[in-house]
Amino acid sequence: MKKSVKSIKQDGSFESQWGTFFKHIIEFEDGMIAEYLSKTETQNKFIVGKETDVELTTREYNGTTINKVKPVSTDFKTNNNYSNKSKDNVQELIVKQNALTNACNIVGESDVAKILEIADAFKEWVLNDVKPTKNKNNDLPF
Repeated sequence: MKKSVKSIKQDGSFESQWGTFFKHIIEFEDGMIAEYLSKTETQNKFIVGKETDVELTTREYNGTTINKVKPVSTDFKTNNNYSNKSKDNVQELIVKQNALTNACNIVGESDVAKILEIADAFKEWVLNDVKPTKNKNNDLPF
């Protein structure tokens, strides 16, 4: 939801398991007052007079309802595609590392070319379902 910021007041700080947080009281033009926690003393997410897209949650604390507000992240949609590509790459790297480890277990440490050949065969089988074939040239153990 979009809200216009009327005023901002810093209201102290506190320590948590995630470090120091600074509490800011944000008053919006529609009269709603909410709490915003920032890792920096001078927050820059809410600016007086500026309309901001916010996410609002409420919680009960000692019988009092507290409105918590945070800006809606616009970077998520942009970074989501990058994130998925990055996750795919991480999975491939994990498979390659595992393939290298297991190739070393089979060959030993002396023949790097053989290790890479077997590791590549393992990787291709895991990622692309390409099963290696044993022949006189490759001497694969399967």
